[in-house]
Amino acid sequence: MILVTGANGTTGSEVVRQLAAAGRPVRALVRSRANAAALPKAGVELALGSFADRASIDAAMKGVEAVYMISFEAPDQLALQANLIEAARRAGVRMVARLSASSADADSEDPLIATHGKGDLQLARSGLGHVLIRPQWFDQNFLTYCPGGRLRLPAGEARLPFVDVRDIAAVAIKALTEPGHDGKAYVLTGPQALSHGDVVAILSEATGKPFVYEDIPAGSYRRQLIAEGMTEFRADLVLGLFDRMKKRGTAPVSGDIAKVLGRPAIAFRQFARDYAAEIAKQVA
Repeated sequence: MILVTGANGTTGSEVVRQLAAAGRPVRALVRSRANAAALPKAGVELALGSFADRASIDAAMKGVEAVYMISFEAPDQLALQANLIEAARRAGVRMVARLSASSADADSEDPLIATHGKGDLQLARSGLGHVLIRPQWFDQNFLTYCPGGRLRLPAGEARLPFVDVRDIAAVAIKALTEPGHDGKAYVLTGPQALSHGDVVAILSEATGKPFVYEDIPAGSYRRQLIAEGMTEFRADLVLGLFDRMKKRGTAPVSGDIAKVLGRPAIAFRQFARDYAAEIAKQVA
């Protein structure tokens, strides 16, 4: 049995889908039954709970051999993750895959990067079998980033090797179900670094709809995020990501997906073709 936390999230839901499709026993941890509405019905057990509710985590861990553990941006992330780690230890879990970030670094001055790095160390020092999944920004973000066909971000001309969530899930499942991954850290990227200008050109080609990129000031984007309901704490973390992205310029491409899966990473152009109908819905 594999427990998937954050099972209604972007990566967690894909891990659940791939496990269910392969006929592997999977238990999906969600906060409410409503959050599981989009998950497969066949072959998926539901567990209701949260990292903050220790009793619910203990119940979800019964009979579990491996865990896919999400991360999240919250001031108490490390304390909440400790609850899950302790429950996994009590349950005799043999392997935990932690969703981290490609830039994770416990010594960084950036609070988000540092928290990811500290979260990685917390798991690595727990005594549990573990693997660290460190992806770049998701291709699937662009399913919602472009309302009206306008991609408005403070990203400048930075280039990122965006990664498909399907690859992230496939690597996590390999690590959780096959030997040879304990103690490894996999940096997951697409095969090519792209600017956001490149992104909209590819989206336009795949959908036949007009997509454009606007490089907007960081302050404007922060106000937009808060107006949409994001907390100031998280908005500042997001702005920090974009600031770091612009300073770096071009992020490196990793070969870890090919190494683990034995095939190339899914290209952004392929993602755009596969999701063209859904991407196009953003354009009125």
